[in-house]
Amino acid sequence: MVNWEELPREILELIARRLAIEDFLAFRGVCTSWRSTAAKETYDTKSKTPWLMIYADNQRAEFRSPTTGRIYPMQVPGSHVRTLSAPGWILASQGGREYHIFNPLSRVSIELPALKKLRRKSRLRVQLDGPKSLQCRHPRINRIALSSGPSSTRSYVVMIHIHQSLGPLGFAFHRSGEEAWTAVSPAMYLRRSTILQLIYYDELFVALDANKQIMTFNKRNHRMESRLILGQNIFEGHPYLVECSGSLLAAWTIWGEGYGTVKEIRVFKVDLEKGTEEEIKSLGNASLFLNGNSSFSVEFNAESCLLGVKPNHVYFIDNIDEKKKSYRMDNGEVGTYFDATSCHGYAAAWFQPDFSTFL
Repeated sequence: MVNWEELPREILELIARRLAIEDFLAFRGVCTSWRSTAAKETYDTKSKTPWLMIYADNQRAEFRSPTTGRIYPMQVPGSHVRTLSAPGWILASQGGREYHIFNPLSRVSIELPALKKLRRKSRLRVQLDGPKSLQCRHPRINRIALSSGPSSTRSYVVMIHIHQSLGPLGFAFHRSGEEAWTAVSPAMYLRRSTILQLIYYDELFVALDANKQIMTFNKRNHRMESRLILGQNIFEGHPYLVECSGSLLAAWTIWGEGYGTVKEIRVFKVDLEKGTEEEIKSLGNASLFLNGNSSFSVEFNAESCLLGVKPNHVYFIDNIDEKKKSYRMDNGEVGTYFDATSCHGYAAAWFQPDFSTFL
């Protein structure tokens, strides 16, 4: 009989490198020798393996692994759910009133301060009754970004963009451990506009508004400052911000004639310092996963085993037919990855699970 504990280390390492992250964790639990072979460094190359999150408004969600085909049903603490750029975390709200950042795997839930609590006045165009009360009709979080995941550090910052029934209000941020939000003042030349994207990149909160304007948060004076206007020659499309290989990218989903389904995706590398953008034709060994609230990238290596997802692709949702699709950067081919229309009353988004607490 074969003694599995005595398999040569090089064979065990070869096996571990080719396992999906769920099987990789099970592999580590077999015995001491297997655990030592499946080192954390190997896990790090798999840590961004994406899942597809399918959710409804009844506090139920399904997480589908494209590498194994498995489906993991989970309860979430809210009727509305959004993915976050910090791996492993989602934003959950109950009727747009109580907001939590929630880790579906560890089940850790962190309550955010009520939106009516602001630490001081700002140029938000609302009436303030005292320094801690925001008086407006039905405030809600429109966009949200984290400086880092609460799993990796106790010190993090949450940046949000607030809407109300009459339109956009402005930005506010919250530091972990504090009990209120601090309002952010826009620069005088910035028009109030709907924010399409809000991410954390290179130690900066970066936002993109409906006027295709990219702005960043200045920590010193608590203001948003304009950097550049995107895609002056692109009109019938939707832009997404995403970090990839240390660079800031703007990915445009270009609609077909008459605002039809997406026919093309164009990707630009953005230089915030120079205020420029340059189109790129290839993502190399990386792929982009686009969501309405937060997008992310995954880098593949020679030993990656991510069945169902491929390098040099863009995975996105087509809002016209509500299908999750893929776009090949090398030949422009658009394919359907997942048909969300078969799940009545559900929505779908890409999600980055965080398995670090299980190591």
